[in-house]
Amino acid sequence: MKIKLIGAALVAAATFAGCSKPDTVAEPAAGVAEEPAKDPNEVVLSVNGNELTRGKIDADVATIVAAQGDKIPAEQLTYAKRMFANQIAQGFLYNTILVAKATELGYEITDDDVKERETEFLKATAGQPDAPKSIEEAAEKSPLGKERTLAEFRNGILIDKMIKGEAISKNAKDYTAEAQKIVDDIKAENEKAAGGDEEALKKINELKAILDGVAEEEKAGKFAELAKEHSACPSSSKGGDLGEFTHGQMVKEFDEVAFSLPVGQISDPVKTQFGYHLVMTTGKTEATEATDDKPAAPEKVRASHILVKVPQTREVPDIDTVVAGLKRNDERKIVNDYVMSLVRAAKIEAADDFKQLLPPPEEPETVPVDSAE
Repeated sequence: MKIKLIGAALVAAATFAGCSKPDTVAEPAAGVAEEPAKDPNEVVLSVNGNELTRGKIDADVATIVAAQGDKIPAEQLTYAKRMFANQIAQGFLYNTILVAKATELGYEITDDDVKERETEFLKATAGQPDAPKSIEEAAEKSPLGKERTLAEFRNGILIDKMIKGEAISKNAKDYTAEAQKIVDDIKAENEKAAGGDEEALKKINELKAILDGVAEEEKAGKFAELAKEHSACPSSSKGGDLGEFTHGQMVKEFDEVAFSLPVGQISDPVKTQFGYHLVMTTGKTEATEATDDKPAAPEKVRASHILVKVPQTREVPDIDTVVAGLKRNDERKIVNDYVMSLVRAAKIEAADDFKQLLPPPEEPETVPVDSAE
């Protein structure tokens, strides 16, 4: 598991793939005017004595925006600048704290570490247009410079090594029993669903028997009546009427029956991924070729149906997959708790417009009522 930290150079590189919206910055309404210029020497973020000025952030933001050219719509420019500024400040905060801690603890980067991360990076970007063939090539494309981007790349490796050694490796929990219970529960649900399939088939056959016993001239009315009473589809409010549709608009099994049925005839039970259906085709429109004043039109049918749903089964995963998922979920919390402990221990000061980067207060431990003296 790797913690994703965003340094300014990596933000710059990432913007070539499009902009994302962090939860911590509100998007302004279209047409919002640029904010007035502020003192470039103002320290907007201080982390253990390391200072980040507004001018430094503004310079990075200007470089990133310039590299985007006309990719950022004018009405979104103010928002984009705020987003980039927030990401740059956030990267500064976390990198300052975590790189210092990793260095203090004696973690170092080897050539193998760099090669492994480069391989991961190249694999992740392989499908992109003009995909780089090396991390060096990717860094050269960063508008904030090759040297800075490579430094942040290496910082990320160093931080990952520390987090693996100080947090993730401490997780000795055995997830086998929990994973086995999850698999067993899925199997039990699937067995129950199989019984539900039999019940659904029995019910749809009973409805078909009722319709088979009705005179031809009364079938449409009775079909609508039963659909309103028994169908699990929203179309039940319309007596099962689905309106007119062309080939491909319905699932394959339903489509084939609806288009092959004569108008007014009711199908035998049809099973789809949704359950069991009775289908009644109520109208057909033949395909037409294009003329001088009208485009070609495909074949269409109008149909009604009664749906009896079947409980859905789930694919049964193997134990190793479930164990990996449970472990991954726990490790997210372990990493977050570890990082937050370091951030909370740091001395951080932030300007008003960057206060959202400060760590939330630590929640007090709750004491069970019955344990109080």
